[in-house]
Amino acid sequence: MTDLDFESGQLQLVTDALRAGPGTPQWRAALEALEAGGGGGAGALGGDEYNRLYAARERLASGRRYREVRAGAGFTRKVFDAIDEEESASPRGVPSANLVAAVSALTILGILAVIAYLVMPRDATQPPAKNLAETYFVTPVAQSGFETELGSDWTAFGALALEAKAGLRPVLRDLPSESRGGGAVSQRTLAPEQPFAVEATVRVPRADANLAVQVFVGDDPNFTGDSATSDRELLFNAVAGEASVVLPGGRIETQGARLALRAPLAVRVTINRAEAAVELNGKKLWSGPNPLDPTKPRLAGVRFLARSAAGPATAPAADRDRPVVESIRVLVPQKQ
Repeated sequence: MTDLDFESGQLQLVTDALRAGPGTPQWRAALEALEAGGGGGAGALGGDEYNRLYAARERLASGRRYREVRAGAGFTRKVFDAIDEEESASPRGVPSANLVAAVSALTILGILAVIAYLVMPRDATQPPAKNLAETYFVTPVAQSGFETELGSDWTAFGALALEAKAGLRPVLRDLPSESRGGGAVSQRTLAPEQPFAVEATVRVPRADANLAVQVFVGDDPNFTGDSATSDRELLFNAVAGEASVVLPGGRIETQGARLALRAPLAVRVTINRAEAAVELNGKKLWSGPNPLDPTKPRLAGVRFLARSAAGPATAPAADRDRPVVESIRVLVPQKQ
């Protein structure tokens, strides 16, 4: 059995060797002390060096105050190095704190986007309806009752003189045998993509083939000849006690609709880029594809056509025999 000096520094020597571990100077010094004490050389200990040193320390400490074996210098650093190596070897996940911050940021951005959408001003114009039947025209852009004058929204045209007196009437004096035309056209034109309606109240006192009154929409502001007409018009035509619808180029679509003489006639022409319709007293006379140029601005107006067979208008009662446009207005869809 190895002889150990309990009062010497062998206890500290063996304890330091166990702390430092195999192969360290402290380990070799403790083995040499055991060899010097008669316990055999270091080689004799072989693979059981640790057990021999540990048993020697237990015997040395059995008669003295217990001393705790603590990790040596560098032990903590080695532990953390091993942890770092293990983390680097495994895939890194997204830290939970970063994930929470990212989700919070996205939530805030979503809330700001919703608020911006709610407070953002909308386009003031009403989106176009799918067709004329679904479009409501309520906002006037031009109108007149022709009480004493045409009004600021309208311009006179043509060789036939007009009189504004509780309505717009033609002057039937000194007429030639050929038709002479004249009327009032809106000063404001409307874009081809803008839907609008022309509403006019007309009275026709007698069925006369030499007198006509028209409500029209066109894309050409040039009215030519004594009749002051254009072949680029879609119009409602009242003549000889009947109503007809005439398309650009002079093609007659509807004719023969009887008129109530002397009674007010509500004429309505509605139009958008692709469609058009003509109504009389709330009843549809015609509807179909819009034959006007889809790239040109539109204008609206009324026209009278007359020739000499209509007779002079010198007597006071002549006013009752003249056609009259009591009012006209151009409407667009309601603005939001």
